[in-house]
Amino acid sequence: MSKVQVSLYARNLPNVAGLFKGTSDPYAIVKKLTQGGSPVEIGRTEVVKNTLSPTWTKRFIVDYELGHTTFLSFAVYDKTDKGDKPMGSAMFNIANVLAAKGNTKGKHAKGGGTIFVKIQKYEEKGTLRLQLKGIELKSTEGL
Repeated sequence: MSKVQVSLYARNLPNVAGLFKGTSDPYAIVKKLTQGGSPVEIGRTEVVKNTLSPTWTKRFIVDYELGHTTFLSFAVYDKTDKGDKPMGSAMFNIANVLAAKGNTKGKHAKGGGTIFVKIQKYEEKGTLRLQLKGIELKSTEGL
């Protein structure tokens, strides 16, 4: 079993914010579907404010076994205070994306727009450990 790194972006999503409410604030939910298995949520992206063409920075690490059919499902929602509204969804076969030029594939989303996914082999590079120390810091509160 190996690991792959998944990143995604979308273009021209529908604006579901509503009349006079500005532009949608999209985020995506990523699920993994394997043959004979039930969908498992891998994670969620951050919310990108006021855009219909978001590029999410969050990356997902997914276990993948070559030769086993594995799909990734992406559902995009508009984040609102009164319940999130669907903006579009798409499903990708990991093997098809890995075989595509640049390991990137796009699909027209159900609901409108296009969702793009990039999948690369993931290799752990090690651990980065940081330690921070503040000396003689001045308070900037109240300025």
